[in-house]
Amino acid sequence: MLNEAIEIRELKEGDDESSIRYEVYDSDTGTSLGVFDNYEDAQYEVESMKSSNEAIWKDGEDADPGTE
Repeated sequence: MLNEAIEIRELKEGDDESSIRYEVYDSDTGTSLGVFDNYEDAQYEVESMKSSNEAIWKDGEDADPGTE
């Protein structure tokens, strides 16, 4: 996953402003990485993924190892 490929997209599920949700999306692979009710949660997920990637690239300990 490329850091610059991770983005937040706004999803509207109707005309009501309260129906807006935010998708964390990997534009490199075309994969949704999660949908969040508010922008702050989506931004936190993006930052978490980026810091996890940086830990791997620096031969450090992965902050979010997943199931390997």
